[in-house]
Amino acid sequence: MADNKSLILTYIFSLIGGLFGVHHLYLGRTQHALVWFTTFGGFGQYLTSVFYGFITYYAFPDTWHKQSLLSLFIGCCTVFAIAVGTQMMGTIGPRQCSFMWPLLGAILGMPFIVWRSDLSPSFNIPAFLSSWIFEWKIEWNPTYFFDESVMKSNELQCSKLSKRKRRHFIKRCLIFGFGIIIFTSIFTTALYQNLQVDIKGRRVRVKDVLIDFFKSQQFLLLYQQLLNVLRQLWSFYLKHGFKGIWTQIWMALDSESERQAFETLNISYDASQKTIETQCRTLSRQWHPDKHRNPKDKEKAEAIFMNIQQACDRLSNERKRRQLINTQKRENPY
Repeated sequence: MADNKSLILTYIFSLIGGLFGVHHLYLGRTQHALVWFTTFGGFGQYLTSVFYGFITYYAFPDTWHKQSLLSLFIGCCTVFAIAVGTQMMGTIGPRQCSFMWPLLGAILGMPFIVWRSDLSPSFNIPAFLSSWIFEWKIEWNPTYFFDESVMKSNELQCSKLSKRKRRHFIKRCLIFGFGIIIFTSIFTTALYQNLQVDIKGRRVRVKDVLIDFFKSQQFLLLYQQLLNVLRQLWSFYLKHGFKGIWTQIWMALDSESERQAFETLNISYDASQKTIETQCRTLSRQWHPDKHRNPKDKEKAEAIFMNIQQACDRLSNERKRRQLINTQKRENPY
């Protein structure tokens, strides 16, 4: 159980990111969070092994188990992954076991992965042996549910008995993030190696499409343009700083909004304030919803009328703001 944790926050985290184990991370249950994330909320726990199998069969040649060095490398990775999965799933809650035992069980099953040149490699036997030895060597953790109040009252008598320490929040986040990186790497690699799309009735792997795209002239041209933009942005940052960049972005967005307002009113950019006010009154009378009886025409008129009102307010407020700035500059030139 977690101490000093808010039940309300726990439910909030569960609703927001329960599918990814965020509430478990808040409660200090790093293993629970990793299991929840990799199994999509505790369901479909087979997905991890399925995608791992995809990588084994598709990220390497079809005859990988017949090549000694490659077979040994994949076998070692598989054995370690099986042991980690057994340890992580088995030690959730008040159970503890040394990582050596599930790893030993997986190693005992390694011949069924590596040295079966004429048969398909079996991942189930190493997983079974790892789980069997793990269950044989499992131990109860007596301090998992130890009551803190009892510990304080008997602190002098049982000083050696300490409550199970929860990992620091930052450390938990780092462990959780590292686990996410590993799982997403496996997941994306499996998709990259297997996902296919239908192009004009022909099945094409996404991997081949991406390779062709990165070799195309369009991508090379886009890449050069992006590099030029980044160089210009970096030079501008060195000269004006982040504040200057933010000012330019805001001015660009502001000018785009003003341009759209002029287009909505169908007037030129250098129109006077009097012209803007006259056009606003004319278009407001023309597109007022009360002048239309047909429901469809009235609905269309309401949308246009709202756009006209927003454009008029936008230009009027902008002109007033500029007039105020000019007035302040004239009154305080320095």
